[in-house]
Formats: sequence, structure tokens, C-alpha cells
Amino acid sequence: MARTVLLVDDEPDLVANCQRLLRPLGYICLTADTGLAALELIESRSPDLVVTDLRLPGADGLAVTRAARAHGPAIPVLLMSAHDSSDGRRAAAEAGAAVYLAKPFTNATFVAAVRRLLSDGATVAEATPS
Repeated sequence: MARTVLLVDDEPDLVANCQRLLRPLGYICLTADTGLAALELIESRSPDLVVTDLRLPGADGLAVTRAARAHGPAIPVLLMSAHDSSDGRRAAAEAGAAVYLAKPFTNATFVAAVRRLLSDGATVAEATPS
């Protein structure tokens, strides 16, 4: 059964690259360019994974993360940010993000994190760029 990944970022090139990497692996990709659109898709489509930027128009990535984690059943979240800081990492962890990726990251790092999060029973700690 194909797994669904919600990609949330206001950078169209990043979203397109993530889709280009995930679709050939059999993942269904939903996209949103604002936090509010992501919140609606979490409720209406219940994706298997949410990949979100930290800084978004509308609602930020922390709000998206909390909504995904509160959804029943909880949805794992990969949170990414171009503004890497220890405070950002701490806030991501407190909101419930399973993975935090600092931008820029490699395609291989991204795909590996998605695969680990979507594998049965896998837990992923913090990831850093390669």
C-alpha cells in the first residue's frame, strides 16, 4: 500500500525536489505552501508522514507538528529549517518532531530519514546534514 507524505514549504523548488525524490519510490505526495493549508490536509487526508519547514506563512512548522502529533493516530513529523539553532531544535523536539533537518541537506539524508520514519516501528532521533 502506498504511503502518503505531506510536504509543507513555501519554497516551490524545495517541494518539487522532494516530490522528485519520493514519487519514484512509490510515495504519494500531497503539498501545501502555508501552515494553514497543511493543517487542513492533516485533518482531511491523514497523511502517513508530514515533512514541514519551520518558518511558514499562516501557522508555523511547530503548529503543524503539534497538529500532526495530536491527530489520531499520531503522524510522525520531519521538521526542517534553514535557520538552524539549538533553540529551534529544542522547540522542534518539544513540539514532537521525530527528525530535525538543517537546510541544506543532501537528497540521500532526506530520503533515508523519510524511509526510517515510514518503516514499521522505527524511531529516528535528530538528523543532521551530511
